[in-house]
Amino acid sequence: MHEAFLNLNGVRTKVSTWGRWVEESSEEQDDIVLIITGNPGINGFYNNFAKTIHEKLGYPVWCLGHAGHDLPRESIILPKFKEHQELYGLKEQVQHKADFLEKYIPEKAKIHLVGHSMGSYMILELLDHPALRDKVVDVYLLFPAIEYMAETNNGKFLTNFIKPIVPIIVFLSWIFTFLPNMVQNSLIYAYTTFIMKIHAKEHLTNIKNLIKPGVLRRVFFLAFEDIDHIRERNNEVIKKNVKKIKIYYGRTDGWTPPIFCDRIKRDIPDVDVEITDYHHSFVLSSSMEVGDKVSTWIKEKK
Repeated sequence: MHEAFLNLNGVRTKVSTWGRWVEESSEEQDDIVLIITGNPGINGFYNNFAKTIHEKLGYPVWCLGHAGHDLPRESIILPKFKEHQELYGLKEQVQHKADFLEKYIPEKAKIHLVGHSMGSYMILELLDHPALRDKVVDVYLLFPAIEYMAETNNGKFLTNFIKPIVPIIVFLSWIFTFLPNMVQNSLIYAYTTFIMKIHAKEHLTNIKNLIKPGVLRRVFFLAFEDIDHIRERNNEVIKKNVKKIKIYYGRTDGWTPPIFCDRIKRDIPDVDVEITDYHHSFVLSSSMEVGDKVSTWIKEKK
């Protein structure tokens, strides 16, 4: 795995790769798997998922999170949230991905796009981008937050109960950063084990990276923009690319419930849709299983 912070749309952003690094040139017509994360867009949560796909296929796998969600080392300063909110909203995060495509997608590449949650929305927004238009082989939208997020159970909960107390949550995260490392680890372990009912030991560092005031501000800001602005599904783009797209819904998903699966099958009968028992936050508990699924789909498309 290779990781580095690249300047994308004015924000130094972590890019993680397995196989060829994004700045390495290639004369081959490479197959490249590009993963666009959900929110929070912390690449580390996707390491096992991306590694599984790389090992199964042998293709370069590139993972791109969101501007301001992975903090670089102290020598690199990000634009401050209060002064540059315009860099961290939904529209700007889409432009952030477009900047990556323009700079780093090779001319001869064959691209396999994988989007998780709101990353799926971004992919639909970008499918007609000149850097992708003729290069996309297939598209996999996992637990896709591509319509009416405000209608979902999680969207209502976030808006009605979490939004009013975001300043308190951010303040508590600031206090958390001062706790001894052993106390931080114990609190995270207790929360993930007894509240979330998962064993997220391998994500301890990723969760700590999330529980930082600056990161949480950007994560919440993007989440509320998603809820406000992701409304009607982009049927035009889906229909135009329907032979390339596979959509994966969850039976118990609080963000993309089964009714959304039913709606898209009604509206676009020839779209390839599947429903699963895996959870929306599969990266915490089923990374390798879903990675194996995606690898199998890509092989079958070939």
